[in-house]
Amino acid sequence: MDPIKEDESGLSSKMALCVAAITMVGIDGVFKEEELAKLRKLIHTDETAFLKAFSFYNDRPLDVCIKVVSAKLTDEQKRATYQILYELAQVDRDFAISEQDLLSQYAAEFRLTKEFVSSVKDLPSHNYNLTLFE
Repeated sequence: MDPIKEDESGLSSKMALCVAAITMVGIDGVFKEEELAKLRKLIHTDETAFLKAFSFYNDRPLDVCIKVVSAKLTDEQKRATYQILYELAQVDRDFAISEQDLLSQYAAEFRLTKEFVSSVKDLPSHNYNLTLFE
């Protein structure tokens, strides 16, 4: 069986969003409480789902997490996820190179247009629909 298909089989779209968010929060190697609090607030997930997503993230390399997240989400969910990741990258007001690189990796894997990626910075905060992930 394809390892990506196997990995995504137990993942809901909401958990995939959570995994993506965890990759952004942890990309600098440090999980700051401010970023984790923002993550939980943004995606409104329960502790069990968060812990499952965190375990998924811990057990796999970053590139596999990105591929599995992409395989699990619809195009509309990918755009919303990218917006959330962009917002998470801005939480500490330090848009690090590692965060920019990770956003680029997601944009490429999600096959987002350059126009969409450029427009995200001009969108108001919380301009995404979390009901897409239910």
